[in-house]
Amino acid sequence: MSSLTTLVKLLFKTWFRRKASIFFGIAFPIMLLLVFGSIFGGPSPPNYRLYVRNLDVDQNGNPMPLSDAFVKALNGSVFEIIPLKPGEPTPKSTGFAAVRILTIPKGFTDSVLNMTMANLVNIMQDTILRLVQMAGEQIPEEMRANIAASMQQINMFKQSIKAERKTLILEGSPDDRVLQPIEGIINIIASKFETALLNASSTMEIKLVYSEARQLRLVDYYVPGYIAAFIMANGLIGVSSLVSDFNRRGVVKLLASTPIPKSYWIVSLVVVQTFAALLLTAVMFAVGWVVFRMTTIPDIFSLMVVLLGTLAFTGLVVLIGGVVREAEAVTALGNMLSFPMMFLSGAFWPLEIMPKFLQEAAKYIPLYYFHAALRETLLTGSVSTALAPSLVLLAMAAVGMSLAVFTTRWRDF
Repeated sequence: MSSLTTLVKLLFKTWFRRKASIFFGIAFPIMLLLVFGSIFGGPSPPNYRLYVRNLDVDQNGNPMPLSDAFVKALNGSVFEIIPLKPGEPTPKSTGFAAVRILTIPKGFTDSVLNMTMANLVNIMQDTILRLVQMAGEQIPEEMRANIAASMQQINMFKQSIKAERKTLILEGSPDDRVLQPIEGIINIIASKFETALLNASSTMEIKLVYSEARQLRLVDYYVPGYIAAFIMANGLIGVSSLVSDFNRRGVVKLLASTPIPKSYWIVSLVVVQTFAALLLTAVMFAVGWVVFRMTTIPDIFSLMVVLLGTLAFTGLVVLIGGVVREAEAVTALGNMLSFPMMFLSGAFWPLEIMPKFLQEAAKYIPLYYFHAALRETLLTGSVSTALAPSLVLLAMAAVGMSLAVFTTRWRDF
């Protein structure tokens, strides 16, 4: 047991002395959390820059009432409105921010007023016809004649209205992936603007209800994925580089010449990786609580999931080290496996935004089950929903550690 303790101390000292371990194991995940948490974790809605060229102006160059009111409605939503004068040249894209230009045509106010009047007349006609249909034969013939005459006069008035719809032009780059959602937002604002002009209220209402008892922020959703991804990276990249460094310096060969069993070597790696995983988890949550006011709190089951993930990926890299003899090849293979898993497993962003075939491929990636189990325990607190991915993770850990013990042979070093 004293030899195991000595070996663990050796690995701990090596881990703390290696700047790369501290940076990629602790500092880099914190930097990523701060960046993505600041972008996605705040309570404020997104803010899109939108240039507006209002051609609906009077003789003095002042905006007409309804076009001015529509621009104010846009500015009061998710848009940061930057006005453009009618003759002002189109801004050029800098490559860092997309240029989106909404052009309000001349005659917009008159068009909206006439279209609103025409719509009011149509609503009035439709209301009268429905009342007549509902009343049926109860309406006297004289009243029916008066209604018919009134409808003819209404039709004549409607024909006198010059209702011409004006088209707003939204310009943008074809590689702007947010342009279509912005078009949808503008259409919604325009619909509400038209409803207000009709002095009508919406017939439907949407109420947002959260299924969880706790009110979670986006940063709460992303942190479990970050923790799982970097525990995986610490295992595949950190352990592989450590083993590669020990091989180059002849430390592993020296250990192989001693009575220390190979199981001590594997256990010591697991102990150090478990410490690194728990330290990473604690630091990530501490930063999340202090900076972003996270509400999630790790429990015993989530810590067990962290332990299972550590065992699974430590076993995987020791297995790789037992099968692949070249030190550089072990490090290269660890990097080759870790980076695709980070971006294809759904740990960094929801799988729903990925193509269908990648969503199916993610189910064959070990990190998928790790972050799924961790996310379920931390966000919903439900052990039952986290049980299935946790069992998969347990099986991976058991198989990986067993194969690691089997493939690691002292005589090969």
